[in-house]
Amino acid sequence: MAPSAAAWLLLCLGLAGSAQADTVLNAQAKALADGWIGRDASALLLQLRVDGGRVQIDEDDATLETRYTWTTIQPAWTEKVYVSGGEFLYNEPTPPSGYRPVFAPIHYRNVEHPPVHRCDISYIADREGRVQRWVANGIQCDEDVVGPQQRR
Repeated sequence: MAPSAAAWLLLCLGLAGSAQADTVLNAQAKALADGWIGRDASALLLQLRVDGGRVQIDEDDATLETRYTWTTIQPAWTEKVYVSGGEFLYNEPTPPSGYRPVFAPIHYRNVEHPPVHRCDISYIADREGRVQRWVANGIQCDEDVVGPQQRR
């Protein structure tokens, strides 16, 4: 293999690897995620929200593992931003001997904010359905990780 081709291959592999980089959680979020390890995966489905397409379940036929991935997204929203107006213009005379202040009309602009991906957290269960490990990826996983409820 030519040196330039080898360098190109290493660059592509490096870029592909960096796109898959996992998120490092703070100690509290890591402890919550670690709380699922060793538990039955059905507890994940009972405790965590599964409505609205929040969970994706993928089975790996080669390893016989099942990956349960929860995605959290901050929905799109519209912000109303002040542009101009509201300044005092003049006092308008009103009968019989009063005045009424007149102000410039207020103008706003709508700013559309797109949805923001917050976190993907995947719990990987073995063939017996026990959670063996987890993987997190996102900018706000520390706030989105939920641990198992304590048994009473």
